[in-house]
Amino acid sequence: ADIADRIRHLGELHRAGLVTDDEFSAKKAELLAEL
Repeated sequence: ADIADRIRHLGELHRAGLVTDDEFSAKKAELLAEL
């Protein structure tokens, strides 16, 4: 999947409570750094 899809999926996990705010922020930053 492309980076936008991965960030979208990460956001869904975050909203579902499966990923903490800190994990979400860190992972999103990692994904954005790949752009």
